[in-house]
Amino acid sequence: MTLEILNIVSVIIQIILFITVIIVVMTLIKYVKMLMVKVDVLEDDFSKFKARVEPMIDDTRTLIQKLNKISDKVDDSYKYVASMIEKVKDTVDDIIDFKDRIIRKAEPPIFDTISAFTAIVKGVKTFSDTLHRNRPIRKSYIHEDDNLLFDDNGDAEFELERQYDDINKELNEVRKKLEEMKKV
Repeated sequence: MTLEILNIVSVIIQIILFITVIIVVMTLIKYVKMLMVKVDVLEDDFSKFKARVEPMIDDTRTLIQKLNKISDKVDDSYKYVASMIEKVKDTVDDIIDFKDRIIRKAEPPIFDTISAFTAIVKGVKTFSDTLHRNRPIRKSYIHEDDNLLFDDNGDAEFELERQYDDINKELNEVRKKLEEMKKV
């Protein structure tokens, strides 16, 4: 009998275990179904999110392409401006060199001309002063020829002084121009 009781107990335990396994499986199935529903909801949410994000991604791609184009244009413009600045710099250097060459070539003849004018003026002034000193002093007495058409009261001297003044004016103009050239 003990064996029979053991058998019966064993069968009852097996039935309880089988029922427990069925309950556990049923519970697991219920949890899997709940999990499936949540996965479906999550999949739905992900689909909605994807639908919202895709236009943003496309817009971002378009924006990046436009930014790349702008960047390329800026690079090209920068290269163009840099080359133009270099050309302007070279041109300015050439102009400065040209100006220096002109000044180097023009200064000696100009200074020689000024020296020559100064010497001429000094010579004319010396001649005029010598002429004035060596000229006899006029005596104040009445000439018999008061009715002369031309009298010799120093017209030549007046003409010489006028030429001397003209030469001085020209020299002053030359000096002014030289001063202006030195400033440049």
